[in-house]
Amino acid sequence: MIKHILLSLPIVGLTSLSAVSQPAPVGSMPRPPNIILIMVDDMGLGGLSCYDNQYYKTPELDQLAAEGLLLTDYHSNGTVCSPTRAALMTGRYQYRMGCHYVINANPEHKDHRRGLPASEWTLAEALKESGYTTAIFGKWHLGYKEEFNPVRHGFDQFNGFVSGNIDAHSHYDRMITKDWWQNQKREDEPGYHTDLITQHTINFIRDHSDRPFFIYVSHGAPHSPHQARGSEILRGPDRGRVPPWGEPGMVYSETPGDPDWLMKHFILPVDEGVGEIKAEIEHLGLEENTIIWFVSDNGGTNANGTLSSNARGRKGQTYEGGHRVPGIVWAPGRVRPGTSPELIASFDIMPTSLAMADIMVPEHIEFDGIDVGPALSKSETLPERTLIWKRGQRIGLRQGPWKLVDDELYNLESDPRETNDLASKYPDRLARMQREFQSVFESAVAESPYD
Repeated sequence: MIKHILLSLPIVGLTSLSAVSQPAPVGSMPRPPNIILIMVDDMGLGGLSCYDNQYYKTPELDQLAAEGLLLTDYHSNGTVCSPTRAALMTGRYQYRMGCHYVINANPEHKDHRRGLPASEWTLAEALKESGYTTAIFGKWHLGYKEEFNPVRHGFDQFNGFVSGNIDAHSHYDRMITKDWWQNQKREDEPGYHTDLITQHTINFIRDHSDRPFFIYVSHGAPHSPHQARGSEILRGPDRGRVPPWGEPGMVYSETPGDPDWLMKHFILPVDEGVGEIKAEIEHLGLEENTIIWFVSDNGGTNANGTLSSNARGRKGQTYEGGHRVPGIVWAPGRVRPGTSPELIASFDIMPTSLAMADIMVPEHIEFDGIDVGPALSKSETLPERTLIWKRGQRIGLRQGPWKLVDDELYNLESDPRETNDLASKYPDRLARMQREFQSVFESAVAESPYD
C-alpha cells in the first residue's frame, strides 16, 4: 500500500495505534462491539422530526436519537454521493483517491472509469482483518468495474446496487441497466429496495450474532426516483433513459392538506427499518455491545422535502444545507445520551469505530478524520480543525465558527443560516482561508490516481 501524505490536521485518539491487530481466539478477551452504519441518500436536516421535519413524524429515528446522541454539527464530506462514500469508507479525503466526482452511470462519461482504488484501506477491510464478519446492503456508488465491487474492498457479502440510484421496484438505474447484485453477480430479487435492504440486514444479524459483525446499511431513499411502496414503476426497457436530473413530470403530493404525502411514504419505510434493526439487536441481547450510526451522504434537494429552514443551500452546494446533515449515534453504555454540538464529519467514523473496537492501525495509514470518541462518550470538546468541501468550482472551508463559501465569508456562531456575508469586513481572513483551502486541496488531490 502506498505511503499517504498527512495533512496538517490534528489527529487525536490514534497515537497509540501502530500495528494491525490479529483476530483473537474466541473467549480470550471481551468481544469487540458490533457496528451498524446506516446511511441515507440526499437527506437534509428537514428529513427527520428529531431535527426539523414539520410535516410528519419519524418515530423510530426519533427514539434512536432520544436513547442515543443527536449530533447537531455533523457534516458529510461531500455535497454529493460518491465523494462522501469514499471518505466514509477510508477515513480520508475523497480527493486523495480521485473520488471527488460523482462516478457516472453512463459508460461514455469520463467519470464512469473512476472507483475506489485497491490501495485504500477501508473500514470493512480493517474490521475483517480483526475478526469481524462484514456486509453491505444497498448502495455502493464507488465504481462500476469488477475491481471496484464491495467484496474486493473487505465486504464478505453484498446485496444491492453499484449505481447512484435505481428504481425502487424494478431496480433499473438511470441508464436502464438492471442494477441489483448478489456479491459479484448481477442477479435481481423482487422487492421494494428499502425493504430488501432492511431484511438482508436483519437476516445477517441473526446469522452472525455469535461473532462481531459490521454492516453498512446504505439506503437509496430519499434520492430520486421518489417511490412509495406499491407506487408506479418508473424505469424499464420500455421507458427509455432517464435524464441525469431525474424523472420528468413526477408528482410529489397526492393527498390534500399533506404536501409531502409521497415523501412521507418514501422515507417512513427507512424509519420503520431502523426500528426493526434496533428491535432485532435488542431481541438478541446485543444492545450493550452494538454501535449504530445513522447519517446522510449530503444535503436534501428541492424535490425530496428534506431541506431545512435552519440551513442555507442544498445538495451540490457548499453552503451548510449541502453538507450539514442528520447524524445520530446509538450505543448503550458507550455513548452518552443527549445532544452534541461538536464538529464531526463522515471521515471521522472510521478512526472512531476502530478506536471503539480497539483495533490498531498500520503506521503507514494516516487518516484525515479523527477519533471523536471522547465527544461521544464523555462530552469532551474536540480540538479545532479545518474541513474543506469542493463540488465543481464551488468551494467551502470551515475553521471554528468561520465558514468560507467561494468568495463569501460567514460566522456560523452568530449567523448559522449564512445570510450575512462578512467578506468585505474581513478581507484578510477571507484571503487567508482561500489560501488555506488551496493548500489543503492541492496537497490531497496530488495523490489522486486519476487525471
